[in-house]
Amino acid sequence: MDDVIDERLPEQEMWVKAIAARQNEARWKVTDGSNTFEIHVEKDVLDQLKRENLKITCGNIFRIRYYIRQSVKEYALSSQYVVTEIVEIKKRMTQIEMPWTS
Repeated sequence: MDDVIDERLPEQEMWVKAIAARQNEARWKVTDGSNTFEIHVEKDVLDQLKRENLKITCGNIFRIRYYIRQSVKEYALSSQYVVTEIVEIKKRMTQIEMPWTS
């Protein structure tokens, strides 16, 4: 197999939960509840988060629009999840301090 295949699959949406997400970095680690994988966040999406002062932190659940870029070269298959939009964010709940002491 000498052919090199580099293909962009159609866009899709899914919910993911952040495991490791740094605001200025394009590679985040997420889970879909069953699998853990890396996503690549496009620069336009990072810029939009910054402009709107939104932060994705560990534990946040968010819906993404993405496509998968698949490559095949010399029998090696690779897939990259590329995020084109963050559609919705559900912030993780935080524990509050109660006004009394034990």
